[in-house]
Amino acid sequence: MKLLFSLFGASGFAVLIYLCSTWYLQPFLIRQTVLRRLNRQSLMARLVGKLPRRRVSPRLQSELIQQLSTLSELLDATARNLRLGKSMASSIQSATETSTIKDSVINDLVATTTRGESFADATKRLIPTAKTNELIFALRTIDLAATGGVGGVLALERAAIVLRERSTNINDRQMQASQALLSTKVLSWAPVAVAGWLIATSSSVRNFLILSVSGWVCILLGLSLNYAGRRWMQTIVAPIQA
Repeated sequence: MKLLFSLFGASGFAVLIYLCSTWYLQPFLIRQTVLRRLNRQSLMARLVGKLPRRRVSPRLQSELIQQLSTLSELLDATARNLRLGKSMASSIQSATETSTIKDSVINDLVATTTRGESFADATKRLIPTAKTNELIFALRTIDLAATGGVGGVLALERAAIVLRERSTNINDRQMQASQALLSTKVLSWAPVAVAGWLIATSSSVRNFLILSVSGWVCILLGLSLNYAGRRWMQTIVAPIQA
């Protein structure tokens, strides 16, 4: 029996190590190799205008939805001010005063353009500091609208629509994934609760799991596989930031 548990535990740990190295270690090593081969300037040049795709956690999803909402409001307000005949600098300044946006990049853009810096120079300087592709998209749209004409106003309005559609898609995905996330939580916590109840009520189970090496192997293996399955499901459900 001990030999059977040892073989089962060893094979289980081998599978766990293989899965963890495939999911986490291999991408990390590849990324570190690329970073060592590229200098900082060439790396920044590759990232300007296109941030790397990454999984979005629930907290980041909420922050992204809030950013999409405020950016779309800002672009709409700027377009309305332009239709009233205001300049681009005055329009975006009025829009930031009436909106709830608190992004430092947008505030820096407003401050520098109000002092006379061109939108082309300001956006070129601020795009590398943007942390999301949505913000980069908004900055490029503002730069395009600053060239003047009716096309700039239409670009702002269309960009606001695109950002709202992006926010709607994230909300729809959260609703569709809620059942899967709930099932994952139940399936991951139920074995832990059952194991705790058996340890508390059964002396034979308690002696085997706590007082034997094979029992500790089963506990560690079960917790490890439970954690790996929970993370795997969260990785599948979590959206990729475009």
